[in-house]
Amino acid sequence: MEENKMPDLATLSTLWYADSLTGEKTQIAFCEKIPALEEAPEQITGSAVDIDYEFSRPGKVKAGTIEVPVYYTHTQHKRLKTIEKVNKYFFVKYPDNTAETEGKPLVKTFQGSLTVVGDDLVDDDWIKDTVTIYRTTKVTESDGFPTA
Repeated sequence: MEENKMPDLATLSTLWYADSLTGEKTQIAFCEKIPALEEAPEQITGSAVDIDYEFSRPGKVKAGTIEVPVYYTHTQHKRLKTIEKVNKYFFVKYPDNTAETEGKPLVKTFQGSLTVVGDDLVDDDWIKDTVTIYRTTKVTESDGFPTA
């Protein structure tokens, strides 16, 4: 099976990892979907004696996990197993056709570590696993991959 052949069910957004912000990036195969990378801050509510309603303000953003269903070959699966629980930079690259400037689509970047949980085999014998990423930093955005 050709390693870079895209399965019919993959999204055009891609997930990548690297050892450093500007280091060489490796694509984490093909993603069926990429869930939300961050959540809204928790609500902090308050009230006052002279008003008859509560008010709210944003609080802290909880640390969360990102569960990404991925499709790949045996080689790609083995490569991901070698970096389990190792802190890496992760990049979600939006499709090129969404970019305002050609070749510089939106890229969301964060640090974290991952675990790979086996799922099942799907059409054309692709391996389907769930990659759970434990995000340890805030998500930042850039036009194209970060360069500095």
